[in-house]
Amino acid sequence: MKIVFDIVTSCHRLAKSAPDLAVLGFLVFTASGCAINGNSLPDIANSEQLVTNSVVDKAKPDGIEETDAELIKSTVVAAGTSTNVTPLAWQNPETGSSGAIVAIDNFMGKHGQKCRGFKTSVANFMGIAYYNGETCQVSDEKWVLSWFKASH
Repeated sequence: MKIVFDIVTSCHRLAKSAPDLAVLGFLVFTASGCAINGNSLPDIANSEQLVTNSVVDKAKPDGIEETDAELIKSTVVAAGTSTNVTPLAWQNPETGSSGAIVAIDNFMGKHGQKCRGFKTSVANFMGIAYYNGETCQVSDEKWVLSWFKASH
């Protein structure tokens, strides 16, 4: 209780002088801004989230396991820039799902990055379904799934 009283008393004394109060407010604001997240500037600058959010949002796949979507994305990326795609088989032993990528379309994204649209089948315990998706490059070796939805 004494600490609270001392703080209030100190603030009251500072309030008598507007310039001192302004300086105190600025220092509190500046110090609190540095401590909000706890990350240092280098941590923030190297953050994957910073890169992916500035270029394209990372999508959550609709209707399939995330590991299946990551495997599909990796297969699309590994296919390169060839537009003459024969069905590319993929299989995920972890989930038991499999399928074939039947089309890949290479294009430039809205931020100038390389992107690939694709169509794939997914066979799992629910049956066979068809999906469309898009993956975009966010760094030399990093691609993210922009969107992935069941085709209708």
